[in-house]
Amino acid sequence: MSFIGKTIKLKGISQKGKNRVREHGDAWCVFAETDHVLFNKGAPGPWVFISPVGKNQDHKASRWVRVHNDVDFEVVVQEG
Repeated sequence: MSFIGKTIKLKGISQKGKNRVREHGDAWCVFAETDHVLFNKGAPGPWVFISPVGKNQDHKASRWVRVHNDVDFEVVVQEG
């Protein structure tokens, strides 16, 4: 399943995740997707590169998030 171009909702799990959702909202846009990332070689994907809705991929809040079992967020895929 391709996530590129989709809007996802984030729910904060850790304090870091909760702060990000509080600061930037729970709706995020997916700009890229991959199965492997260099910064965490042991964690299988899929990984998505996201930014808050209405912001570009260079925004300070942009980040890579694991779609399943991320330590900071629970990812919910929105339809459309």
